[in-house]
Amino acid sequence: MDKLDDCFGKGLLRPGRKQPDLAVKDLAQARFFLAEAEDLLGRGKRVMASLALYNAYFHIVRALLFKDGYTERSHYCLARYLEERYVKEKTLDSRLLDAFETIMSVRHNAQYSTDAVEIEEDLGELSARCATLIERVEALLKKAR
Repeated sequence: MDKLDDCFGKGLLRPGRKQPDLAVKDLAQARFFLAEAEDLLGRGKRVMASLALYNAYFHIVRALLFKDGYTERSHYCLARYLEERYVKEKTLDSRLLDAFETIMSVRHNAQYSTDAVEIEEDLGELSARCATLIERVEALLKKAR
């Protein structure tokens, strides 16, 4: 059984109905969080910027689920969905999945660490890839309507 099947089998991803209006709203949330992340980066607030940047990615990928008619209960399973349904099918570039998984790891460390957090990843590059992902998903949403 592959990882995506496991996500469905455990109920961490569930089929539902397609909700294109929620997909559009999630994409707007992604834009909001990306702008917040960029503002925080500009002020040198890297840890908080990483949290906002993760939220941007989260909302982008969740928009795809709403477009396709699924709901999620696992951030890990969002990445597996993106990988199986969009990257492996060559609809989206694997570097966008890599960026999502990187910021997912950074966010986890920033949010749950009890020690001072040092972020070594290039948040500027992750932000740029996030903007690219927003553009690509927006095009997919328009194509689906």
